[in-house]
Amino acid sequence: MTGPRVTVLMSVYNGLTYLAEAVKSILEQSFSDFEFLVINDGSTEPLDTVLQDFDDARIVLLNHENIGLTRSLNRGLRLARGKYVARMDADDISLPGRLEAQIRAFEDDPHLDLVGCFFDVIDEQGYLIEKKKLIVDHIYRLWRLQFHNNYGHGSVMFRNKSILSAGGYDENLLYAQDFDLWSRISKRDNTKIIPQVYYQYRMIRQGSQSSVSHYETQLANAVRISNKSLKTCSPTLSETDCEEVRAAYWRFQRTNISVNGLSLLPETLEGFCGRFGIEGFDKSRLVRMVAADAIEELHRDRTLAAQDRTAMIKKFSRLYQLHGGIG
Repeated sequence: MTGPRVTVLMSVYNGLTYLAEAVKSILEQSFSDFEFLVINDGSTEPLDTVLQDFDDARIVLLNHENIGLTRSLNRGLRLARGKYVARMDADDISLPGRLEAQIRAFEDDPHLDLVGCFFDVIDEQGYLIEKKKLIVDHIYRLWRLQFHNNYGHGSVMFRNKSILSAGGYDENLLYAQDFDLWSRISKRDNTKIIPQVYYQYRMIRQGSQSSVSHYETQLANAVRISNKSLKTCSPTLSETDCEEVRAAYWRFQRTNISVNGLSLLPETLEGFCGRFGIEGFDKSRLVRMVAADAIEELHRDRTLAAQDRTAMIKKFSRLYQLHGGIG
């Protein structure tokens, strides 16, 4: 028998409070050719009772001892029957057209391995906290991926064969495992962001949600993943160099940009373009975007000495103009 086109993969550890709403949001999708693989990762709460209330044959429940999110997801990937896997978190909401829109994106472009979308951040009561409009331009998004994660984990759909070929999630990582995976599978033109909100990520300020209770560990892992990417683009970068150049886009370790960090941007960008085969008009367009980023930061950040700031603005203005006539 032919399997479903999509496997919706959700790992659950307790979290009964929002589980029914999350499950309902998947079962009410406009696209219906999916299996809903729910992995009970050793919960102490009676998840079975919630799922039984739905009485839907597409729900496949797998119970096992608590092994953590990363290993649970890898197990789910190996069991998934769908060609595509849509991630879903147990306290979030997928809006009705999500799966249909992501499947359409894959059908329109057979080179895609990963499709994300805009999403809203909501609170415990479902009220809007923030709208996440992600980077749509695929080359610029790939550039920014060298510095920080720019996908919502629960909101993505991916080609399962490609993920398994890449080794799946790194089981050495308990947190930021998605950032690592996207960094390993992303190429020049195999990812897409749909510029519409199809997902709601629930920020739970109190409790055991990983993004909150393990925030520092998650950030530390993210820094290591970014360092690896940046050093692949520019092998001469030291740990301190990575920290400084990353401040142009992510003010986590440093609150301000530095002359050294900005000076390292062009060579890092050149290495990035070589690594991913970006050339011609695409390269010139990206260089202009990065130069514009640097100039904007320099105008906003007043911690640099006036002389240094003026010199840097001139440097990136020249870089912008140098790449302004191609294409």
